[in-house]
Amino acid sequence: MSIRVETANGVVVVTIDRPEAQNALTFEMLTTLASTFHDLSEDSTVRAVVLTGAGTQAFSAGVDLAAAQKVFKTDEEDFDKDVVHQMDRCEFPIVGAINGWAINAGFEIALACDILLASPPATFMDTHIKFGLQPAWGMSQRLPRLIGANRAREVSFLGAPLGAEKACQWGLVNRV
Repeated sequence: MSIRVETANGVVVVTIDRPEAQNALTFEMLTTLASTFHDLSEDSTVRAVVLTGAGTQAFSAGVDLAAAQKVFKTDEEDFDKDVVHQMDRCEFPIVGAINGWAINAGFEIALACDILLASPPATFMDTHIKFGLQPAWGMSQRLPRLIGANRAREVSFLGAPLGAEKACQWGLVNRV
């Protein structure tokens, strides 16, 4: 499986572990992430979760385009398989450790975290517009709340990279 879970002293590290593909997400990885967060939300010993991507190049490059058909045909009302919904259910803090690219679905999963810490080369990018897609996991609501409506439109309409330092200045990232 391409999701790794490690626990120590009530802190769980969940790693998207497919660095050879920029941690691009398959349908199976997304459902595993959803079930992982569901199970963690039921575990009273969990005090916090750190969500990260393996390697240094990407937190997650988003949905694997080879798996896109299966991912996009998913029932939007099936909340058991919705990773962002399952993250929202968690009563403990989720810290996103962003190490590299966070693109589209990767960006949206990062936005579902309570705190974002970014490495200096971390970069956020919303390219939904380039593919004629709409964000499915609340980017259009979460991003403006964090950085303001005008900046959120700039990020989404231009599809341009947003580096860690600027993301921190704008309030998206807590620390670099």
